[in-house]
Amino acid sequence: MDKLKSFLTSKYILWVILAIPGILLTRNYLSSGISYDQIMHITGELAGRMLIVSLVATPVSLLFPKAKIAGWLMRNRRFFGVAAFAYTLLHTIFYLLEYSLGRIVNEFADIAILTGWIAFFIFIPLAITSTDAAVRRMGPAWKKLQRWVYLAAIMAFAHWALLGLQGEGGSMGAALVHFVPVMLLQVYRVWKQRQPRP
Repeated sequence: MDKLKSFLTSKYILWVILAIPGILLTRNYLSSGISYDQIMHITGELAGRMLIVSLVATPVSLLFPKAKIAGWLMRNRRFFGVAAFAYTLLHTIFYLLEYSLGRIVNEFADIAILTGWIAFFIFIPLAITSTDAAVRRMGPAWKKLQRWVYLAAIMAFAHWALLGLQGEGGSMGAALVHFVPVMLLQVYRVWKQRQPRP
């Protein structure tokens, strides 16, 4: 029984759960069961929500240090961070498949699109180094690199919100609902970590 419980709560099961939406979306897209606008909306929101889960782990653990959910989030935050990159990558691939190279190049100057690209490019080294081996090899430099996730989060929020202002599938309201609580929690994290220890 203990082995079954350990397996069901293992990282492998979590990976499967995190991957299922991407697999289903890709299958539906390839079979024309879902439109381009729909898949961009869903993959974008999934990427944002995975990123949010990874970002709230530390402030939640500071707020509720003895809560089981706080410990679970801290143990698995890297997995959610990598999942955020995976859905961002999927989001980007569908975009690249949909439009011509000329249009993609022209849209690169659009601030709503550019912020998305910046977030994507920041995510790449963060995802590549999100392994135990990288943590050991990089030492203190690993944490410094991973702090770039905050800039990626700001760019992701801007991308989402600006697309909403342009009426191109994003939503300012949805972006605010998702990211404002995270921003407030990050402010609390910074304040809490700067308090003198007893």
